[in-house]
Amino acid sequence: MGPAQHAAGMVIAGMLALAIAGAVWPAVPTLSAAVLAWIALALLWPNIGRRQQFQALMFIAAGLAAFAWGASQGAPLRFDSLLGQNQPILSMLAAVTLLRLLNRPPRVDEPELPRGRGAYLQSMLGVHAFGSIINISAVIIMADRLARVLPLGFNQAQLFSRAFTAVAFYSPFIGGVALALSYTPGSSPVVMMLFGLPLAAASFVLLYWYASSGRAEEVRTFRGYPLHPQDLKVPLTLGAAVLIAATVMPGYSVLTLITMVTPAVVVAVLIKRRGVGGLRPALAEYVRERAPQMGSELALFLGAGVLATGVVAAAAGSGDWTLLPRLDAFHAALLVFVFIVASLVCIHPAVLMGITVALVETVELDPTLLATTFAMGWGLGCAVNPLSGVNVVLATRYGADNWRIARSNIVYSATLYPVAAALLYLYEFIWL
Repeated sequence: MGPAQHAAGMVIAGMLALAIAGAVWPAVPTLSAAVLAWIALALLWPNIGRRQQFQALMFIAAGLAAFAWGASQGAPLRFDSLLGQNQPILSMLAAVTLLRLLNRPPRVDEPELPRGRGAYLQSMLGVHAFGSIINISAVIIMADRLARVLPLGFNQAQLFSRAFTAVAFYSPFIGGVALALSYTPGSSPVVMMLFGLPLAAASFVLLYWYASSGRAEEVRTFRGYPLHPQDLKVPLTLGAAVLIAATVMPGYSVLTLITMVTPAVVVAVLIKRRGVGGLRPALAEYVRERAPQMGSELALFLGAGVLATGVVAAAAGSGDWTLLPRLDAFHAALLVFVFIVASLVCIHPAVLMGITVALVETVELDPTLLATTFAMGWGLGCAVNPLSGVNVVLATRYGADNWRIARSNIVYSATLYPVAAALLYLYEFIWL
C-alpha cells in the first residue's frame, strides 16, 4: 500500500471513531464522520475501477442537479444529507471490516468445506439466521470463511444475495426495515413481521425447490458454510452482543449498534487469542491493508447518498400532488412492483422510500401497511438491484459480478411477487 492508501486507512479509522463518538456524545459535530468519508474517497479514488468511478460521478452529477432544481423550487436545503446520507452504513462497513482481523490463515489440515445440497441449505439458513440479527456483517463473516481457500463462486454469491435480501421482509435489524418503520410513525413492527415472515418462508421454499430440482447452479458441488461450533463462535458472539445492546440501548438504530459493538467484540477476541500485545499489529493491519480496500464502497454509497438527497429535494419542490390517491392492497402491490422495476435500473429502494413518503404526506393511509409495503419492496428490489448493498459488497470484497447476480435474481423476485401481493390483500382483508 502506498502513502495515499495508508493515509486513507487512518482517515477511515478516524471516521469510525467519530461515528461511534457521535452516537454517544452529542457534542461531536454531525458531519465530522461524513467529511472524513469524502476525504478517504478522494485519497482512494485512483485505485477504484473506472466503471465504479463513472457510476459514482453520474450519481453525484444527477443528485446535485436534482438538488439544485429542488432548491430553486423552494425545497428545504439538506446539506447534511447531501454529504452524509449513507454515513451510517459506511461506518458499519468500516466496523465489520475489523472482523477480517479475526480470519485465521489457512492451515494444512484445514477441514474441507461441506459440499452438496445439504451445504447449500445450511448456508441459506445460516446467512438468513445471522443476517436477521447482525445485518450484512453476517454475509461478510460467512463469505470470508468460504473465500479463505478459494475465491467465492458465483453460486455462493447468488445464494448469499437471495437469502440475505429475504431478511428484509421482516427483521427490524435490517436497515431497510428500520428505515421503513422510521418513515411510518405509528406503524406496528409486530404486525409488519407477521406479514413479512410468510414471504421469507416462501423464499426458503423457493430456494429449497431450486436446490432439489437442480435449478440452482452447481448445487452438487456447492461449497457451503460449515455450521460447526468453532465456526459459529464469532457470529453468535456478535449477534448476542447486538441483541443485548438493543435491549439496553433501545434508542439506537441497528446499524449504529453494530458499528459500536463490532469493534468491542473484535478487540475482545484479539486479546483472548494474542494478548494485549497483539492489538497493535492487528490494528496496524486494519489501517494499512483492510480499511483502504473500502474505496469502491465509499464511491458507491457516498454517490448514492447525493443522488437520493437530490431526488428527495426535487420531489419536495415539485408541488403538492400525491403519488397515490389512497393506499389499499392494490396500490400497495403496485408500489412493490414499482420498487422491483426501479431496482432493475439501479434506483435503490432507499431512494424510492424517500420519494414515496414525500409524495403521500397528504394521503390518509395505514402506516403499518405502508411499512410492510416498503419492507417487501426493499427485499425484492435489492435482490435485482446491481447496486444494492449486499450485491455491491459481494462484488467489491469478493470479486463477484454484481450485475450478473442481479440479473439471475429477476425470476426469483418475480416468483415471490405474487406471494407478496397476496399477503398485502390479506392484510387489507384483516386490518382495513
